[in-house]
Parts: sequence; C-alpha cells; structure tokens
Amino acid sequence: MAFWEDWCKGDCDCSWKTCAIWTTVIAVVGGLIVLLIFAFALVFPPKATADDAVLLRFALAPGSPAPSNSTVSYNVTATLSLRNPNLYRGISYDPVATAFSFNGSRFDESAAVPAFYHKPRKTATFHFTVGGVDRPVKLTAAGVSAFMAENATGKFEVEMRLDTVMRYKGRKTRCPLAVICPLELQLVDPEVAATAFQRTKCTILRAKKSGC
Repeated sequence: MAFWEDWCKGDCDCSWKTCAIWTTVIAVVGGLIVLLIFAFALVFPPKATADDAVLLRFALAPGSPAPSNSTVSYNVTATLSLRNPNLYRGISYDPVATAFSFNGSRFDESAAVPAFYHKPRKTATFHFTVGGVDRPVKLTAAGVSAFMAENATGKFEVEMRLDTVMRYKGRKTRCPLAVICPLELQLVDPEVAATAFQRTKCTILRAKKSGC
C-alpha cells in the first residue's frame, strides 16, 4: 500500500480511482501484447486423435517356408480428428499418405487425403475404410507369433500412420509431419453390435528445424 501512496503523492496528483484505472489499462495492454505474441510469433503443431475404429476382418495365412511370404485379409474403418490449435496461423498440407501396419509391417497403403488448408482453431475429420484379400505382408516369425497370440483374444494392436508435409501461413518453411495412432481393435462380427472404441491420442512427429 505504501508503494501506491508514494506513487500517487509524487509528480502525479491522482486519486486512488485514477491509479486503479491506470493499473487496469496497463494490465489490459500487457495481456494484449502476450496474446499477440501467442497469435503471431509462436506456432504450435496440430493435435490428433483417433475417434473411432472398427475391425471387421483380420485373417492371416502364414507364409511357408518364410513368414515374409505371409498374406492377410482385412477390413478396417477408422475416424481421425486433426485440430489446428493456433490462434492466427492456418496450416497448408500436401497430400496425406495413410498406412496401416501390424507388428511393424505395413499391410495397407491405399488410403490418402488430398492436399488441404486447415484454418486456425478448427478441427478436420477424416474417415478411412480399407480392405483387401490375400494381400502380401512381410511379417517376421515374431510377427506371425504375435498375430496368433492376439487372434486368440480377438484383440489386435494395429497402427495407423499419416505422413505429409505442412507449412504454416506466412512462413516458407516446409515441415515433414507424421501422425501415429495406436489402435486397439476388437475383431467384431458384422451381425453383432461393435464394441465401443476407446478414443486414442495420436503422436505427432515433426521436423526439428526453424519454422516448424
């Protein structure tokens, strides 16, 4: 309190009301400066979640004599949400390549998303449906064993990965970006109601360079 008394008794002949007004003005201006720094100077990577996924078919024919000659039949649907958390900067994305893998081995790379512009503070939602019969999959012996073990429970650990290049509005740097979503999928019978999917946070991998 002594500080405010000395300040108001100095060269400035002001009342407590005037002091309070100036304090409020300074606080508001300071807040606006911080907000502008967050909006224009700082950039944040997108955030992603796997909102839904269903596994209707997942059958493996182990390769003989080598497990790398295995084939897989599958049907997967998945929904991904991608959010731009930035207040001002939109994000431009190149075409997005999408792949599904099991035990580190990709079994589908057919899905894709066209290039698009992501507005600030907006969420983009993508739906993927992939399927195939007797598609080659280069599993190791350990991968085949993992499939058999998970097949016994009816629950499979599948990874969905998106790869693209992005660029923030107002910047020239092109930034490679990967979105990795671990999916725990319960194999379901099409005639039976699907088990509720647990919404999953995805990992964002981006280039560690200036402008990204």
